[in-house]
Amino acid sequence: MIFYLANYAIDLLMLLIFITSLMSWFNPDPHHPVVKFLHALVDPLLHPLRTILPSNLGMDFSPMLALLVLWFLQTLLQRGLAS
Repeated sequence: MIFYLANYAIDLLMLLIFITSLMSWFNPDPHHPVVKFLHALVDPLLHPLRTILPSNLGMDFSPMLALLVLWFLQTLLQRGLAS
């Protein structure tokens, strides 16, 4: 049961990262409660990655790296369930 909850939590995090990445294309109002809520959930995960990745490329690759890491963790969880 814990594996299933962790799997769903990773799915939700991946969806939220994807949504915040799409929102950045449209430049939403940063003071909107929904935008604040989404950033409060996603930014603690992305901030450490932003400090590691170079910022002089003009693009923020931290969401893509976070999605890859979460996908890898989800794969490990699913393999743990299979065995």
